[in-house]
Amino acid sequence: MALNNAFTVGQTLTATEMNNLPFGVASNDSDASNYNLTTTLTAVPGLSTTWTADSTRLYKITYYEPQCQTSTVASYINLQLRQTNAAGTQLQSTFVQNETAVSTTTGQTCIFIGTFASGSVTVVPCALSSSTTGTPRLVHSGTSRAFIIVEDVGLD
Repeated sequence: MALNNAFTVGQTLTATEMNNLPFGVASNDSDASNYNLTTTLTAVPGLSTTWTADSTRLYKITYYEPQCQTSTVASYINLQLRQTNAAGTQLQSTFVQNETAVSTTTGQTCIFIGTFASGSVTVVPCALSSSTTGTPRLVHSGTSRAFIIVEDVGLD
């Protein structure tokens, strides 16, 4: 979407100019249940989002994990955004890693910005750990929820 560098105060805002503006939130979901990780990439239960995409629009998808608790050995947690399901197309990925045999807890955010073919689109957050020693998990609660949000940010 091009920046508005031609419109001035007092002019009439046209339909074409309005269509350039972001439409806002297209879909969202959140979850408050902990999830123990495995070494297999799996969709995070309780989090999924589906909306009707328009191929001319640009979408920003934000997946936020408030607390990623790593294994008690040197390991990593990989968070991914995937289209359709855990076996679907990978859209984005992020890692949190501990270099020592001490479990660490940190928040992580995975963001994708792009377009989709017109029609129904489902995006699921997925996760895995390189080790299950010490029960790595995604820690959620009523006051510390994981979420995924899809925002229409304007014309492509």
